[in-house]
Amino acid sequence: MMDVDMSGDSKTTDQTTFRTTISKQQFYYFAISMVTDVETSVEPQQYYDYIMVVLRQWLGVVGAGMSVDILDLKYPRAIIRVPFDRYKAAWQAMTVTPFKQLDGTSAHFQVLRGSAFAMGVVSSSRD
Repeated sequence: MMDVDMSGDSKTTDQTTFRTTISKQQFYYFAISMVTDVETSVEPQQYYDYIMVVLRQWLGVVGAGMSVDILDLKYPRAIIRVPFDRYKAAWQAMTVTPFKQLDGTSAHFQVLRGSAFAMGVVSSSRD
């Protein structure tokens, strides 16, 4: 917000005041990739379920209750959103925890990028 004296009096000195508000981030964004031993195709609901399996295995009840949104899915890559106050735990779970797919093959997630801003994971100069 900017406060400026608009009275038009030339003898008055204009004072401009700037106020900055820094808000806490609500979400953290990840670009992830699902790595498998065998070439396969996964439906969006299965992809989400695999994410929840990983979070539940690593974090227990806290992970099972974590809010996760898939914003974009082009298998095997996805852009996901998690609560900002839980992003470190989600990052750990995605990096460390392998899981079994429905057909029995092993798989794991790889975190490609992470950012507090969606644009930080949507594009990269390295791709």
